[in-house]
Amino acid sequence: MAAAGSSSSSDSRKPAAHPPPRDFLVHVEAYLSRRDGVDKLLKISRYAARLALAAGPLPPAASARLKSFESSVGLSRKAFRLGKFVQNVNALRAHPHPPRALALLAYGGEGVYYFIEQFVWLAKAGLLPAHLLPRLQRLSAWAELLGYVGSITIKLEEIAKLESSVKMRLKEGCGEESDVVRTLRGKLLLKRMSVVQDVADAVMALGDVTDGKGLLGSSTLMASAGLLSALISAHKNWNSC
Repeated sequence: MAAAGSSSSSDSRKPAAHPPPRDFLVHVEAYLSRRDGVDKLLKISRYAARLALAAGPLPPAASARLKSFESSVGLSRKAFRLGKFVQNVNALRAHPHPPRALALLAYGGEGVYYFIEQFVWLAKAGLLPAHLLPRLQRLSAWAELLGYVGSITIKLEEIAKLESSVKMRLKEGCGEESDVVRTLRGKLLLKRMSVVQDVADAVMALGDVTDGKGLLGSSTLMASAGLLSALISAHKNWNSC
């Protein structure tokens, strides 16, 4: 009995076996089956084209093709956002009532942005009158900017809590290589990357709100911010598949 108990106890101390690596093509299939996965690939393509246009003079034919491609991809991305505001409605419903002001700002602002973007798409596609487009785009940009202000503030609070949890675990004697600390470090890295992504998107929204005045009028800066945001988002979506 003692030997059996000893064997059971030593088995419980063994680290859990890691699942076998996922087949790459199966992972790609899972990624592309998600709306966000396809959207982020389109976003990377769009801002890579913008950056190429901003980087330097191109032959007129190549420049015209890139501009047409960038515009078409931008319109395609809006179609992928149809109904996406519902996830923000559900996020608010999941919060204790009444939701915190920051949650209302983050999820409410983003939800209003996605809701208005549906009408921006309809106007750009020609179903709604074109004269509505500037007003819709301005309202959309303001809602997006306010949503990012709330989101960044919430994530900074979460980062502070994660950092506090890591310090607490280290004080309790957990080493840097322990599973719990490594898990917390991983969450902390993802949360910091998410803040960088939100800041990049907020810079672009601010550029839309201010009509690209001053530094925010730099096409290189805006394209770089968009590409950075797209790459971080694609990385997060890839790892979550």
